Amino acid sequence: MASPESEFLERTADVVFELGPDGFRLTTLSLKDRTFSFHDSGHVPGPASYVQGAPPATTREGRREYDWQPAADAPAYLHLAWLLAELSEWETAMTEKHVTIVRVECPDPGTCDLLLLDGDTTYRVRVALAQRKKPLDFPGMYLLELFAEGRHRQYLAGPVTVDLREVL
Repeated sequence: MASPESEFLERTADVVFELGPDGFRLTTLSLKDRTFSFHDSGHVPGPASYVQGAPPATTREGRREYDWQPAADAPAYLHLAWLLAELSEWETAMTEKHVTIVRVECPDPGTCDLLLLDGDTTYRVRVALAQRKKPLDFPGMYLLELFAEGRHRQYLAGPVTVDLREVL
């Protein structure tokens, strides 16, 4: 059974997927408060592109049954929707390892900051959403292993900023 946080991430991923083509962009998401906010960017992003082709069904249920992983050149909103959907699948396992997703912030259209609590330290994990060189592969699993094994320290770009824009 999925946790409430996992379900919230999954539903938010669906909203990002559905509103992104109209130029709306997620700016913040708080798991504690179960709130999120969007910004109207004023422009429509480029066409969607996927690693294995477009999902056969664009419904929420259809996306859950099909690997709709965005291609590297996909618009940023698709990478964000994929990231949130993947995090929803790994949220419980992360929490069991004392790595808690607290907040998501998207300060600009091409970047996403995940605020993760690792033990008693909050880290800002920076992920590229635009101008990617490769698809975003298994981000939830990657983050779980990275923090559980303590390897996140090699990517510190400040006291609590983990820069994964060139890695993940």
